[in-house]
Amino acid sequence: MATQLNRSLLKALEILDLFSVEQRALTARDVVDRLDMTVQTAHRFLLTLEYAGVLVSPRRGQFTLGQKLEELGKLAFEVSPLPSLARPVVEALSRELTESVMACRLGRQGAVCIASTPSPRPIRVSVDVGTSLPFRTTAQGKLFLAQMAPAERQARLRQEAARRGADLSAEDAESAEREAQEVARKGFATNFGENESEIGAIAVPVAGPDGRMVLSLSVFGILSSFDQPLRDRAKAQLLAGKAALEATLCERGQNRLASAEASRRVAQARHAG
Repeated sequence: MATQLNRSLLKALEILDLFSVEQRALTARDVVDRLDMTVQTAHRFLLTLEYAGVLVSPRRGQFTLGQKLEELGKLAFEVSPLPSLARPVVEALSRELTESVMACRLGRQGAVCIASTPSPRPIRVSVDVGTSLPFRTTAQGKLFLAQMAPAERQARLRQEAARRGADLSAEDAESAEREAQEVARKGFATNFGENESEIGAIAVPVAGPDGRMVLSLSVFGILSSFDQPLRDRAKAQLLAGKAALEATLCERGQNRLASAEASRRVAQARHAG
């Protein structure tokens, strides 16, 4: 006998899935229109989620994501296996290239460093874990932009411009779209003095078991050291590191699926008995 799923919980999660960079607030009418439920049911779900601290209501009838989700997000980051899995690859690349190397995940305001090893050189560039790098002007951020749908990409760029007290011009938006398409086509991104005039970087995407990008892996350092031989060598080593890390993530995902399947069979056997 198959385990019965809690459909009310699934419906509540569907409501949370309606939130996005562009859809930051919801009303009962929004939920009704997009999830095909009655106004009363939608309102009840929203109030229940607010009671649980998952949503907050800044004004009557409007709901936004609450503190509880932010706390869970921070906890997920702290217990995530990604930093521990990425760290050996980052350290090995830094030794091989004698340059600084880091891995980043997607954050709300850019690419967030989760593992970093500085170059052993006396004069070097380093980035602390937890540092958020801009989307538009860093190799790491450009990779994440390239994986997004156009609407989300433009929304992220508008927010980034707003944090600088500026607007995203039509020209900048078009340029970003062209660059995102080029990055997606090439499979890597670069930044040579765009974010900081003396800093250069090359980054490649790392995909999870489902094929979606989960991390960026990058070499960075003083721009003057990024001659063509280093660029070629860094790209080759990054691609090798990417392959190793993706294999590890895939193996971990398969083991998790096997464990879940074994647990399911045990549960079925108990029900049958």
